[in-house]
Amino acid sequence: MRMKFPLKWVVLLLIVLGLAWGITRALKARSTQQQAAAVAAEALKMPVTFALKSTDVLVAERLSINQVEPVSGTVRAVNAVTLRSTMGAVVTRINALEGATVKAGQVLAQLDADDTRARLQQAQQQSNAAKAQVELAKRQRDNNRALVEKGFISSTALVSSDSNYATALANYEAALAAQQIAKRGLEDAALRAPFSGVVTQRHVKAGERVAVNAPVVDIVDVSQLEVEVLLPIAASSGLKIGQTATLNLESQPQPITAKVARINPCIDAGSRSVRIYLNIPTGKARVGEFATGELTVGTLQGTAVPLDSIRTDQPSPYVQVVSDQTIAHTTVQILATGRAGETRYAIVEPLPAGTTVLSPTAGLIANGTAVTLP
Repeated sequence: MRMKFPLKWVVLLLIVLGLAWGITRALKARSTQQQAAAVAAEALKMPVTFALKSTDVLVAERLSINQVEPVSGTVRAVNAVTLRSTMGAVVTRINALEGATVKAGQVLAQLDADDTRARLQQAQQQSNAAKAQVELAKRQRDNNRALVEKGFISSTALVSSDSNYATALANYEAALAAQQIAKRGLEDAALRAPFSGVVTQRHVKAGERVAVNAPVVDIVDVSQLEVEVLLPIAASSGLKIGQTATLNLESQPQPITAKVARINPCIDAGSRSVRIYLNIPTGKARVGEFATGELTVGTLQGTAVPLDSIRTDQPSPYVQVVSDQTIAHTTVQILATGRAGETRYAIVEPLPAGTTVLSPTAGLIANGTAVTLP
């Protein structure tokens, strides 16, 4: 006779078998994870080695670099002038158009000179009258001198005639001076260009009345342009006339070369800097545009590395040095910066020449990391 198991025992048996299978699988998975963790822990204990490329390393070498300082300033003309009215008068004629080229001595504006011409005529008449008085006083003095010599009159009359002659002569000289002043005033009514240049602005039009010292015409000599820049006192100690600067101008697609033309011997009280004047080649700039660039202030020698290879993400600047196949972060002191060719370098110490240094392309590698050189 066959035994029959109740259904509940069959279900209970299946549940037990399922739990046993789940527990076995979980224990196996845990064992696998533990083994993987152990392998990872062992891998972490092994040192990480970076394989460097040839572009990732460079050698610090002793170089002679041009020490440069950043400069900036506005282009201006060496010779520039604003012609101003010498009297209160009406402008009768303007011969200057903005942008026109003018020559030295050319009349650019004419002021109404009727009153000045009348004063000159009056001064001429007064000088003529004074001259006649001088001739009359001279004849009287000469006659009295002859009479005194012959004993016909006393010497007192001669003294009086000498005094009259001296007074007449002084009045004549004063009249001549007044005549020269009036003549000069008539000449000043015609405003002339003091040098050859270009008209940049007209402040008045023909028919307008201007006051004394009012601006009339601006002129600049575009053949001589310069940039005034400020340089730190320490950087200017070795600067000499003729040293070069590379400037970037708004009107030029390529940098231009300027030269030091003058060095102000005095220190600017406001900025505590030295004013330097850079001469710009003719036709390379426009008056009023802004210029930026670098000025070569001297030449220095020492152990140099590219400026980009010096890292500044720590309190003190440092370079990444390769020593015994290991990276070492070495603190350096930057003595000066400059250029050698197209590359910007920094002279540093105490880094010896011949040291292998990481280039900027290598990026940041942790201190003490093992590396392999190419």
